[in-house]
Amino acid sequence: MAKPDAGKLRYPRRLHNYRTPSVSDIPPSRSFRSQEPKPQDKRGFLQKLAEMLHPGPDSKDELIETLVEAQDNEVIGAQSREMLEGVIRMADMTAGDVMVAAPRMDVINIDAPFDELLHLVIDTAHSRFPVYEGEKKTSWAS
Repeated sequence: MAKPDAGKLRYPRRLHNYRTPSVSDIPPSRSFRSQEPKPQDKRGFLQKLAEMLHPGPDSKDELIETLVEAQDNEVIGAQSREMLEGVIRMADMTAGDVMVAAPRMDVINIDAPFDELLHLVIDTAHSRFPVYEGEKKTSWAS
């Protein structure tokens, strides 16, 4: 005689007692924290004490001085310091401060002789130039 429950799946009746494991249930040896060593702190005791008494720069000039000190202590390179200084100094500028009017722009005619182009590049010391072909435009929007 076959049982009436044969072929049916049986589920536990009390699912509300089941608890999903939380992150705190993971043992420390299996945690997801990086096992890489922390970088060595190169600051001396007096420098750490000074930083604790005077935690950081209060002005843009002090921030730039801090960048110079970081470069001197080989925390950042010269190129990084220059880039960060430029970002700090540029924060107060508007587009009008850095724009050049079209008639005053140094532009290159694509049909100009090489010697003329070479002298223009050397004399202006720019790294990029608008290039035009044919007539020089007064409006650069297209």
